[in-house]
Amino acid sequence: MTVLSADIGGTNFRLGAVEEDGRILKFEKLPTSSVFSSGNVLSDLEHTLFSFSEGISFDAVAIGFPATLNRERTQVVQAPNIPFMENVPVREHLQKALGIPVLAERDVTFALCFDAAKYRLPDSGLICGIYFGTGIGNAILLDGKPLTGRHGSAGELGHIPVPGCQIPCGCGNIGCLEAVAGGKALARIQKEQYPETPIGDMFSRHGRDQALLALLDGMAIAVATEINILDPDQVLLGGGVLSMNGFPRPLLEEKIREHTRKPLPWRELELIFTEDEADKSVIGGAIYARGKLKKQNGKDRRTLHADAL
Repeated sequence: MTVLSADIGGTNFRLGAVEEDGRILKFEKLPTSSVFSSGNVLSDLEHTLFSFSEGISFDAVAIGFPATLNRERTQVVQAPNIPFMENVPVREHLQKALGIPVLAERDVTFALCFDAAKYRLPDSGLICGIYFGTGIGNAILLDGKPLTGRHGSAGELGHIPVPGCQIPCGCGNIGCLEAVAGGKALARIQKEQYPETPIGDMFSRHGRDQALLALLDGMAIAVATEINILDPDQVLLGGGVLSMNGFPRPLLEEKIREHTRKPLPWRELELIFTEDEADKSVIGGAIYARGKLKKQNGKDRRTLHADAL
């Protein structure tokens, strides 16, 4: 089964043709702004997927969105970092246009599917993935199945309200956690306090300054909040912020453990720091798609994970 897997980010749009064994036959990275240039999201998506698939036969399409989707995963509801992508019926339109199964999901779920397979985590139990990029990506797997919630919007960790914060968020609320923890907060600190420092060097040059220590504490509070509520089996941490030059992973872990409830889950807390592979969500999308489709045919998802990387 060959899957056309797409990862739509606020900056880059990645596409891959992924084989059954996890090999990528073809890979492209495009500026997201260049893909969505006509103002018609569905038309632009259709054109991009058709152009990429020329000369390759696909069995399914998996698309990861930096957005909330409805519970049925047929429609994009809201994408805070891509404002024009709202209430878009992606699955019905693309499935009709392409003539093959189309699966839509949050991009962070694809990343967690990849990492769960890479680190050979069991399908049983509860796994949390928290990825600090532009925003705070959060996905939760319960016995191998993504936790969606009543309306499909479970796992919006970045939108926990922060008392006293008055910074507007792309979701429409004021004072969300993303405003003080992660990439958005880092960009604001860089602009206001360190304009001469490239954002990629913020931690290597200023990692012990109070502003960045406060940002780290916000990140740790985000992670510990989920740990204290869900008591997961494993917590995977990643994203572009954690891959920056000089990012103090040991200090972040120390702060997470400081905020985690004692004696449990603190005593047996399992944190896994992941790498920020460029094709992570593309391969993860293929893992997700094969898992969904093969499960419908009664095949074991654990075997799928072992074969997909």
